[in-house]
Parts: sequence; structure tokens; C-alpha cells
Amino acid sequence: MGNSGRISKFVPQGSRGTLILTTRSTQVASRERCEMIEVRKMSENDAQELLLKLLGNLTSSRDEEKEAITMILKSIHHIPLAIVGAAAFMTETQTPPSTYWSIFRGSDDHAKRLLSRPFCDIQRETDITESTLTTYFITFDRITRGIPLAADLLRLIAFFDRQNIPEELLRQSGLEGIDDQIQFREATGKLVGFSLVTAIAHEDTTFYELHRLVQLSLHVYLPVQELSRWRANALKAVSRVFPRHWTTCKDVSSAYIPHVLVVTNNSTDPIAEELCFRLGCYFQVVGSYNNAETQLRRCIALREESREHDWDEEGARRALFLGLICMHQGKANVAEDMFRRLLEHIGKSLDPNHVIVQDAIRHLAWALRNQGKYEESQKMYWRVLEGTRRFMD
Repeated sequence: MGNSGRISKFVPQGSRGTLILTTRSTQVASRERCEMIEVRKMSENDAQELLLKLLGNLTSSRDEEKEAITMILKSIHHIPLAIVGAAAFMTETQTPPSTYWSIFRGSDDHAKRLLSRPFCDIQRETDITESTLTTYFITFDRITRGIPLAADLLRLIAFFDRQNIPEELLRQSGLEGIDDQIQFREATGKLVGFSLVTAIAHEDTTFYELHRLVQLSLHVYLPVQELSRWRANALKAVSRVFPRHWTTCKDVSSAYIPHVLVVTNNSTDPIAEELCFRLGCYFQVVGSYNNAETQLRRCIALREESREHDWDEEGARRALFLGLICMHQGKANVAEDMFRRLLEHIGKSLDPNHVIVQDAIRHLAWALRNQGKYEESQKMYWRVLEGTRRFMD
């Protein structure tokens, strides 16, 4: 009674009846001392009933269509507005659910285009068209104006793997204000309060998860230059927390691995090349040699693309390490080719007694021995022995 706030004129006054307010912000509800009732996502049965009702005669009893409907609803997390939007596209274009699902899962770009498509819901404002993703934009704008650190965290998180984001990864991100405990709690609390991220406590660690639709909408919301900047920031943030030396790789939490894979995907940044090498070391330490080979080959390819550091000492170490991975996989013939190629290149720039050259010769001898090429293997070992003697002299 007597409230002079901007929305007070819309609120019925009186002592009888019950007033229900809906809001995305738990802060609004808590400050008004309201009894809070969380509106959870629709159940699978309710979501299917809604979609089938909207599709009408477009649905089919075929198992293929039933399975597609289940996958569509799962991908949009049973959100009613998203269901209405998907149904609008299917009915207006006479697209069966199986075809819609095939397009949706084709790529993130396809998913963003489908979810960005405007539609009109007659049960809402009849003169306004909207899309599933753009309904988030108002929330993003409000957060940006209210708590800049929360907005920056949201932009950063959008370029990690959206699940199991360790709190430590956020704390080591280097964002302005991130070291302030109060600011950090306010920022994460704001994101959780608006249901944009979910906080999950596991033992003594807090993990965050980002809704897929929020992630896609952020990729649409941000200008192209901002997309590039925040991809680079995410890459740097992961680089800060992932071990730099193979001796500490075994101590790394496996929770960081998906984030390394995401931030390095399709990146040509030198930091991505370095992270691929570190990830290869991690996989080698834990005995996952196939994954180690994949990362080392990616790492070497990135260096060769730059044509600037492909056969410097660091590049040679990476090639040497890849050869060792091949040996662990039992592919001595592949390793032999790699060591020979390596010696051909570094022999032109490094001293014959350089430790990398000597290591390459020694590993080549090992690869030859494992293939039964004992005579040539012996010659390689003699070269290593002679190099050691000269070094000692």
C-alpha cells in the first residue's frame, strides 16, 4: 500500500486476493519478501502434448517422427516458448519433425538460425513478433548495465564447454574485478538468479553449467568483433589453469579437458597450439595414446601453417614427442618416418651434437630395432655414442 514505484499503478491495491508476479530475477522476489515458487521446465509428457497440439496434422505415427520429436524437445529443454517457435516453423514451412531435427543438429549455425527465426504467438502480444533467442537479449542488456562483471563472466562462459565449468577456471580468468570476493559472489549470484547458469556443488568444488539456448543466444547477441575477443579471452583463461609441464599433467583435474578441446577447436592462435601440446602431454601421461597423437598432430599442423616456427627447437620437440607416442602405440614404422623427416630438417639448422639431434638419432635407432632392422639400428646407436663421447671431451 502506498508504493510509489514505477509498476505500482499496475498492481491491484487491497487486502483481499492473491497477487502472482512472474520474474526471471530471484533478487526481485527476495527483496519484495514474496513467497517464491520456482517454475521448473515442463515435463516430457507435457512438452510432447504441447508440441503435438501445435503441429496438428503435420505429425506422423512413424517411429522416425516420434524419435525426432523427443530429440527436438530435449535439445530445447522443454521450454514452452522454444516449443512454440519450433512448431511455428514446422507448420508454416510444412516441415516434418524428422527434417527439422536433421537441420537443427546439422550445425550450431543451423540451430541459431532456426531459434532466431521470428514468430508470433497469439496468446502473447498479437502485434509483436519475437524469436526464441532474442527473448534473452533484454536480460543480457539489463545485466550489462547492472553488474558488468556478471556480463563479462557470461560472455566468457559462452565460449567454454557449457557443462562442468570449475569455479577456479572463472577465478583465474583475469577479468576486471574477479579477485574481489564480494563482486564475484554478486556476479555469479546474478547469473544464477536469472536462471542463465546453474551452480552445482560437488564435494568441495562448485561447478557451473550454461543453458544451451543461452549459449546460442549469446553467440547471436554479440557483434562479430566481440565474438573474436571473447573466444580469445576464453582461450587465455583455460591456458592459465592448464599445466605447462608434463610432470604436473597427472595432477590436473579431468574437468578442464573438455574446455581445452572447445577453446582450441578451429583456433589458429599460438596459445591454441601450445595448449594442444600440453593436452597431448596429459593424454600421454594417462596412457591415452590415440588422443595424444591427435593433439600432437594438430599442434604440429598449426606450426606448419604459420611457416614461421615449424622446425625451430620447439617444433622439433613436438615432432620428437609425436614419434615417441607412435612408438607407444606400436607403430614403429610411422615413428621411423617421423624421426627421419625430423633429422632431415633439423640437421640443416642444429649442431650434430645438439641434444634434440642426439635424441632423434637415439629414438630412430629404437624404432629400427623394433622392426628388426638391427644392422641400421646399431649404426644409429654408434652415432649417439660418438656424440656423447665428443660432448664429454
